[in-house]
Amino acid sequence: MLLLLHEAGYDLSTVSIIDPHFDGGDLARRWTAVQSNTPWSKTLNALRSTCPSLQLPSLNGTSKLVDIAHLIRELATPALKQVAQIQGIVTQVNYISDQQIWNVQYDTQTLSVKKLILAPGGEPKAFDLPMSSIPLEIAIDKARLQHYVKPGDKAVVFGTLHSGTLVIRNLADAGADVTAFYKSAKPFYWDRDGAYDGIKEEAAQIADDIVAGRIPVKLVSYTDTPAVIRASCGAKWVTYAMGFQPRLVDIRIDGTPRSPTEYNGTTGKLYYGAWGFGIAYPNLAPDGIHRDVSVAAFLEHMKRQIPEIAQT
Repeated sequence: MLLLLHEAGYDLSTVSIIDPHFDGGDLARRWTAVQSNTPWSKTLNALRSTCPSLQLPSLNGTSKLVDIAHLIRELATPALKQVAQIQGIVTQVNYISDQQIWNVQYDTQTLSVKKLILAPGGEPKAFDLPMSSIPLEIAIDKARLQHYVKPGDKAVVFGTLHSGTLVIRNLADAGADVTAFYKSAKPFYWDRDGAYDGIKEEAAQIADDIVAGRIPVKLVSYTDTPAVIRASCGAKWVTYAMGFQPRLVDIRIDGTPRSPTEYNGTTGKLYYGAWGFGIAYPNLAPDGIHRDVSVAAFLEHMKRQIPEIAQT
């Protein structure tokens, strides 16, 4: 968003950014081991389209998510020096209608602003089960996973999309006895077959290996309740790879709590002069059904909202 505001000629001296780390967010901090399934070309083309003044490198293939995060952070560094950087975590925002301002509460302080953009990120979804769980960010990282799993351990994975395939492969490589549960009609949908949000790149190859029997795993449909119960009860470990849920910020209008998750998927609009973007507020895809969660899709979506956001 900062890159887009800078490109639009917005007065960045009037902008404040509240963030706990200023290091590139979760992509840089938590998901460093994850290989992006989006080609560099798509990300770079989105940057060229939305921010044509940027000087971009020539990169091919795919990269780790951390490399994308660090590239965007590097590109935004000149603009970042022009804004007020506040280290903290926003816990509550309250719109005061008679003043038309948002009071933003972070840690023990409050900042008053005319316009508000929330991008709090998200946490992996999980079930409330009495089982020892391996956090997704560890299960997706082979080096860290080996400190949890021993050969022969029984492990179950909820979800068989992009991150789920990576977890299955890592657990199998660690010698675990793996069962994976899938919710859709079949375990895998490939991008090459035209499936929207279908798996591709590394995830597609892993799925091919599973189907061919080269990676040992039991695949169980959620609808097979007895099989799900048997596998879950006998497992030592569980990992949830079922997507993300937003980190919630307490949103209020004149002190009255409002839904922190209701927003316009086409525009990102929350309430008066407030927008939500990123994994916490993914934009509606062109088909009107799916949600887009790639960096390229976020850039293009936010670019379309800049005219309204930049209005004085």
